[in-house]
Amino acid sequence: MSVSEGPQAESGTPGLSQLGVRMLVGALMVVAALLLAQQWGAGDRRERKSFALVSGTIRLSDLAAPIEILRDDRGIPHLISRREMDGWFALGFVHAQDRLAQMASFRRRAMGTSAELNGVASLPADRLARLLEIGRASHAALDALPAFSRRVLAAYAAGVNARIARIRQGRVGPPQPLEGGLETLDDWHPADSIAVVKLLSWCMGGTLETTLLLDDLIQRLDSVPARPFFPGRASVDFGVAPDIPRHALSSEGSSGAMAKALLGSTRALCRGIGIPSGGAWVLDGSKSESGAPILVADWHFDASVPGLFYEAHLVAGNLEVAGATMPGSPILWAGRNRSFAWASVPASAPISDLFIETLREDRGLYQNGTLWVPLETREEKLFWRDARGALQLSVMSIRSTRHGPLIDALWNSEGGNEASAQSDSVGRHRSARAIAWTGARPGDGLTSMLALLRLESAAGVVSALTAHHEPVLALAFADQAGNGGVQVAGWLPNRPLPTGLVPVQGRLRSFDWRSPVPIEALPGDALGGRKRPWVMALDQPWSDRGGLDQIEWLWRPGDRAARLDTALGRLTASAKLDLRAAAEILQDERAQRAPRIVAAIVGMARRPGPLSAEAEEIATLLERWDGGMEADSAAAAAYHLVIEHLLEGLLRDPFGSALFDRYLAAPHVRPQSAVERLLLRAAKLRRSGGWTDEERVTKAARRSLRSAWVSLNHRLGPTRDRWAWGELHRLQFTSLGRGSAATFDGIRSLAVPGSGQTLAFARHRPGLRFQVEGAALYRVAMDLGAPDRLLSSLAPGQTEHPGHPHSTDGIARWAASRLSLFATNRLVIEEENIERLVLEPAP
Repeated sequence: MSVSEGPQAESGTPGLSQLGVRMLVGALMVVAALLLAQQWGAGDRRERKSFALVSGTIRLSDLAAPIEILRDDRGIPHLISRREMDGWFALGFVHAQDRLAQMASFRRRAMGTSAELNGVASLPADRLARLLEIGRASHAALDALPAFSRRVLAAYAAGVNARIARIRQGRVGPPQPLEGGLETLDDWHPADSIAVVKLLSWCMGGTLETTLLLDDLIQRLDSVPARPFFPGRASVDFGVAPDIPRHALSSEGSSGAMAKALLGSTRALCRGIGIPSGGAWVLDGSKSESGAPILVADWHFDASVPGLFYEAHLVAGNLEVAGATMPGSPILWAGRNRSFAWASVPASAPISDLFIETLREDRGLYQNGTLWVPLETREEKLFWRDARGALQLSVMSIRSTRHGPLIDALWNSEGGNEASAQSDSVGRHRSARAIAWTGARPGDGLTSMLALLRLESAAGVVSALTAHHEPVLALAFADQAGNGGVQVAGWLPNRPLPTGLVPVQGRLRSFDWRSPVPIEALPGDALGGRKRPWVMALDQPWSDRGGLDQIEWLWRPGDRAARLDTALGRLTASAKLDLRAAAEILQDERAQRAPRIVAAIVGMARRPGPLSAEAEEIATLLERWDGGMEADSAAAAAYHLVIEHLLEGLLRDPFGSALFDRYLAAPHVRPQSAVERLLLRAAKLRRSGGWTDEERVTKAARRSLRSAWVSLNHRLGPTRDRWAWGELHRLQFTSLGRGSAATFDGIRSLAVPGSGQTLAFARHRPGLRFQVEGAALYRVAMDLGAPDRLLSSLAPGQTEHPGHPHSTDGIARWAASRLSLFATNRLVIEEENIERLVLEPAP
């Protein structure tokens, strides 16, 4: 048989030229792979060069005695030194090892210099920071601190700068998330630590946008119909308003131009922090297995990488404390020593007021209530980078009255002079708004928090917090002897009349801030003082002890507090709680009020007659529901979609579209709570007129049930098995430096149970989006009968460095809803997989 030499054979055996081409292509592919691997390796080496050194020895010229740093298997540093100031040095050093880029970012925003690196998009946040005078007030506060507090800040700053010096010397790499690179990084100063706390304080309770919104609601709806949407004592029942007037006022309101200028300012300023909230409670020792009190708390903030908190254990001289810090400051916001434990959470207090000032523009005067006096003026120079990277200058002219700076400076630097003027004045007189906020007032928020670290008994809490300035906190506390309680502390204005959270006339002295409310008049409670064997600082309305009606609070609807009462009552009725069981109450996913709301919606919807098939399916699904916000719950998803459509159907038309959108987006407001209250009153009253008009609410209820069915099919598909709350309610971590989505273990977002009304806190923005806006990313539980441990959960992790084992390792633990052991006993720590670093004085 002959072998074919035709085309068939030719195609089966490559010729020399073909073989050469294939070898060349193969060689190029190998080279490309090697180059790519080299690039990846170089990137990995750059990442690792910025990681904290956790074992070995570092010699530092600023040290007088050695410091030992042990790291446990969660990356938590245990700092051990013979002298207390060396311990604060060590805390600054490890903060800078793990979170220097975050600290620099917080400082830039607090000082109003972010736009120098990030461009024009950061100018609104910088203008707000300059208007609030965070930098100026921080330096003034530092000068007034007691000597010991200044020493703590100086030691802490020295520790931060020791790490920065090592980066400048090339011994370690700069953190990859650092904005602008190493050349833009300045030394850390003691005033910077005060500034980041003032930034946190503003994010907790600043109400500039919210106050303007509430004022416009009154102008559009009249005072009584608008008041149900206000918090606290300023609110009235929905059934009070006889009608809903709709004035000719623009739907944006008279503050529309201001609102546009302010849109996103606070959100940009507080990026990576959010609008912090939280809750804490103390269980009496008679209901615990150990016989000592148990303290449980959580903090709610933005889902960013890195997170807001950082855990540490400090053994320095006679001081031993463990708990949660915020990088940039030595304050422990929650923690314990061997005989005392505390958790401070935001108290939901408004910390700013707006005053309507009457001006004589042509002469630069304002009316102070008695005389025409000159406006104070100053200029702030803001630098920002344009699209080509060139540095540009904007000059911000700020004028101030005795109350504070005029807020027109926030947009007048852009040429928007018309936005600041009010047309209700006569002749050459016009009005403008001045902002007063507690952070610009003299005061000390550090010394009081340092005093907590040394307390041995709950009896010393009020004395320690008497002069506490900021932030305004609710402190839950307990000691080994079985004493405990809750105390609100912070600088709140003592004035003859409340403002009602709307702008007030600056000429009237009745609204002036004359002094802080004394701590004895602020809300407080003690274990044993009530029938229940627990006290709490959750979202329950505060009751003032001094009868001072001028104290005002933000929205506190009481949903989480009511659920905690129910859960603790059920659990303690049959058994005493151990620490783990007490901590797991934070995972409770039930919305206590939801079944009542469902009954009201479905009851009203069925009154006129049978529902459509689609609406009936949703109604039946909700009627079988117990209020549980589990991630796989179809009813929870349906419930929130019904609420979305009710908000739209009941409020958009009366508010006007622009004002309605501002309402949904404003900080602190609770749209869902408002519409739920409206529904409950309408179902009970069954009358015509006002917000609770039976025919109007019934039509909205019927439409919302069917619209929810349509939305579920549109968003999640027609397959009922795919209808799940977690498919709508997802949590996505964003990278702080770039604001982009962060991926961990190949996951971009998590299906999250709970809501803003459950103990398993995961707040979304009703009416706007279902994505989780703020979550309980720090949880802690402490048994006063076990002085050498606590349980905690911190997400996403301890460090900011991409690729580091402890950058996102806390997410899996957090998602599994289990708190991990945080041991402070050295023998226990050394039994774990630990690393040991020694900081030594340089010879």
